[in-house]
Order: sequence, then structure tokens, then C-alpha cells
Amino acid sequence: MTGTAIALMLVAIVIIWGGLAVSVTALVSRGRREARAARRAAVAAAREHLGNAGTQG
Repeated sequence: MTGTAIALMLVAIVIIWGGLAVSVTALVSRGRREARAARRAAVAAAREHLGNAGTQG
């Protein structure tokens, strides 16, 4: 193989693995953000439920 072919292959490997790393990082951060939002919504719903529990009955 020529030096140019090896260099091109190495550049392609770096681009492919870099893209994979960026994609995984984005998915992880998105999952954490969505989990945090779901947790906040659950806490708000629980507080609303507990606040309304004393008025019924």
C-alpha cells in the first residue's frame, strides 16, 4: 500500500470513530435530560396530588 492510501485509511477511521463517539455522547446527554424532565414532572404531579388530597373528602 502506498503512503497516501494509508493516510486516507487513517483519516477515514478517525472520522468514523469520531462520529460514533459524538453520537453516543449526544444520546447519553439526551437521555439524562429527558430523565431529569420526567423526574420534575413526576414531582410536580405528586405535589399537586398531595396538595389536593386534603381538600377532598
